[in-house]
Amino acid sequence: MPNKDKKKKRTLEDYLIERIKKSGYPLEIELSNLLDIERYVVFNTRYYFDEDEKQGRDIDIYAMPLESHPLEEKLAPFNVRTELVIECKKSDTHAWIFYTRPSIPVSYVYMSGQYITSVPELSRFSSESFHWQLKQRVLFTPHSRFERIAVAYEEIKKAKAGKGGSSRKEIFEAVSQLVKFTCYELHQIHRRISQIARSDLEHIIVLFPVVVFDGDMFEVRFDSGEPRPEKKNHILLATQYRCPYRQEVVRFAVDIVHRSYFREFLQTARICFFEIRERIMQNLDELIKRAEDTRAAKLKEGLK
Repeated sequence: MPNKDKKKKRTLEDYLIERIKKSGYPLEIELSNLLDIERYVVFNTRYYFDEDEKQGRDIDIYAMPLESHPLEEKLAPFNVRTELVIECKKSDTHAWIFYTRPSIPVSYVYMSGQYITSVPELSRFSSESFHWQLKQRVLFTPHSRFERIAVAYEEIKKAKAGKGGSSRKEIFEAVSQLVKFTCYELHQIHRRISQIARSDLEHIIVLFPVVVFDGDMFEVRFDSGEPRPEKKNHILLATQYRCPYRQEVVRFAVDIVHRSYFREFLQTARICFFEIRERIMQNLDELIKRAEDTRAAKLKEGLK
């Protein structure tokens, strides 16, 4: 008589389920479903062209808020877009370690590569220009709550972990894809805006790159020369990239968010999106004047 407790033969379906759980796709679908619930338009595997590698690639998730903001109609002539760019990563074998330093109070310093406007930039710096006023009065808001920001990182293998798993390149590749996509997407948006006949609208587009990680992540500070790791669910990482479309090095503040915290992060992002619009509303007349003056100054530059 056969032993009923004998281990059942593993089916192909069992094997596939095991392999799927180890991949990053379940996390991507899980996050996409949460974004659906939070009223975002979700694009999976969004295309971009990698100028460094000279090949087409894709980003995991590109998410645009579906519902119009309560202040939206009052912001004319400004059309404001605030959107999320997301890469998903998972590791059972390695912990993600981020080394932090005190952040600079003005957060726009970290995000010069994350936004564009339809207002042309002047060749020379001017504290009276639209872009300077936008940075000073609006874009200092998004990450100003962070007292510390990560400036370096590594992936450390956990004790007793088996062979394989992620390496340092997992973080590097995720962040690289995000900043390359952001540069590409903003360039494409700017190109489309430039091809449209002059309208009464001025566009402000801000993208927020995010890595969502399913695994153990730590912030490390150094107290009296000794490292002090602390488990975290949300860390801000500063990075730079030479954007091929702008021919200059630009900066990015990348949100590193733990999977368990993603729903709360979306609420934080919503508050951030509101604050940006609120700041524009508070400075609306001044920003309108600066946009007009900057366009006029740019026209004079072209006539010289």
